[in-house]
Amino acid sequence: MKKISIPSRLWYENKEWELTFPDRWEVDNLTSPGFDKPGLSPNEIKDRVDHPIEGLSLEELARGKKQAVIVFDDMTRPTPVRDVAPYVIAALHRAGMQKDQIRFIWALGTHGAYDMINARKKLGEHIVENYAVYNHDPFQNTVRVGRTPTGVEVWLNREFMNCDLRIGIGCITAHVHVGFGGGAKIVLPGIAGIESINQFHNQMYRDRSRVGLGNFDGNIMRAECDAAGDMAGLDFKIDCLINRRGEIASLYAGPFRATHQAGGEEGKDHYGIPHATGYDIAVSNAYGKANESAIARFMSLIALKPDGTGTSVLIADAPEGQVPHYVMRSWGTDYGGRHFQPKIRGKGMIQKTMKRLLVMAPHPDPTMLDLICHIDDATIVKTWPEALALLEEDYPGDARVAVIQDGTMQYMKRPGE
Repeated sequence: MKKISIPSRLWYENKEWELTFPDRWEVDNLTSPGFDKPGLSPNEIKDRVDHPIEGLSLEELARGKKQAVIVFDDMTRPTPVRDVAPYVIAALHRAGMQKDQIRFIWALGTHGAYDMINARKKLGEHIVENYAVYNHDPFQNTVRVGRTPTGVEVWLNREFMNCDLRIGIGCITAHVHVGFGGGAKIVLPGIAGIESINQFHNQMYRDRSRVGLGNFDGNIMRAECDAAGDMAGLDFKIDCLINRRGEIASLYAGPFRATHQAGGEEGKDHYGIPHATGYDIAVSNAYGKANESAIARFMSLIALKPDGTGTSVLIADAPEGQVPHYVMRSWGTDYGGRHFQPKIRGKGMIQKTMKRLLVMAPHPDPTMLDLICHIDDATIVKTWPEALALLEEDYPGDARVAVIQDGTMQYMKRPGE
């Protein structure tokens, strides 16, 4: 049997486990150069936080300020904020700020709120026990800060806007809309009001050629984020690139435009997979964003044969289930958020694009695929041996197989890139 190791359960055991395949199959491991980079040491992280790529240091920015807010990404992102935040706090304290002048806010966008079990995973015990940590509420307690050039009304978190030092901590990974996440996306949609976020997502329909996975340069949705970041007065941003163990492999600190540009440029190779298609079976793992596993299916679709005869295997190992999303997901039998698409949930839709959608989910539920298809259109199993048995029934002879290490962070480069 052929074996390929994949990462799993980032916020739990954070382990690797093996997929096995028959020797008769041709199996390609579609990984990315950045996934095998080592994690930065604590001293390296501290040095990069203390020495931004542009502009003033955080300590210099903090001098004379009265209130500081640190916005950080949520559990749908792999950023180990606990490895970065202590150096941010240390800089603020060196500048003379006290504990009661510093607070943290989850950049939830329209995701569900989190409890302190998750806060401890994300931030660490010391921060949770010594500094206020707030959930962002997109439905109330927001203030209007302006309008983007395309007309998006920007309403932002009231607590954030009440502070005179505004800091963000997040990660850069390939993203289905803005090309690469990071930068001022932590503001819009991260701490924006519900109507601002709905209007922001409308931008994806303006020009499809200027949005999408890895489509970073000239991305129209990225431009919306940047405009909101300017209006928000985001003073300092830390953007991290992540390896296959959920560690920080690279880090940029400073003005959000500079960190996003530098991180996005590095991200093209860090997360990129050389263009590969024509596979009979595409196995797409969800690791860094396991509770947004629908993203991983996009990668498998690109890798499969274009004639609709291939099989997509989605590995969605998220014990907590898929993240509640007030814009994109269902909130009833046949309705959901503003951008929920009930048509894709019609029975038989998935078979128009592939032979079979096989989902390996150790903790399944009836609504977990509402961003992809009707639940009856997928074959759901709990273990890899169950999945492999079905695949061998469908492909008793030869087969070309692609294993995508993490379809939620990687992206497929265009031909020739």
